[in-house]
Amino acid sequence: MKSFLERFEAFLHGKGLRLTNQRAEILRAIYRTHRHVTAEQLYEMIRDDARTKDLRISRATVYRTLGLLAEGGFVEALDLGRDQGVRYEHSLGHEHHDHMVCNDCGKIIEFHDPDLERVQDEVVARHGFVASSHQLNVYGSCAQCSRRERKKGASESDGAEA
Repeated sequence: MKSFLERFEAFLHGKGLRLTNQRAEILRAIYRTHRHVTAEQLYEMIRDDARTKDLRISRATVYRTLGLLAEGGFVEALDLGRDQGVRYEHSLGHEHHDHMVCNDCGKIIEFHDPDLERVQDEVVARHGFVASSHQLNVYGSCAQCSRRERKKGASESDGAEA
């Protein structure tokens, strides 16, 4: 089985592009982290890593390479909206999962539900649709932010009664 790097090189070759040291290190960096990161966070991780000090990787190179990685299916882009921007996570070697995104603190919770997947597959089949991928993002408030908001609401209503 080809390594991620070999697969990326083949993808780039198919687009008439080369695998540069900078692109290779960006791929390695995104696969070293298990977080959902913005392009800026990835750039800072690379900039601060002693292994990459001599590579001179620019922000623009990180942004362009993330676009190529997303196009080739090496990373998935998760658009959080509400001024939180796009987060990236590596996708090769990962089981499919969906996301719950807290609108308050930005926390991302990964989940997988076989029943939900089954229903999606049934809907797709019923419509004669041929799916190549899907992404489900549920937006709302995480348990911690919900508790904090309930406490805040309770204390405000206690103050109103006084």
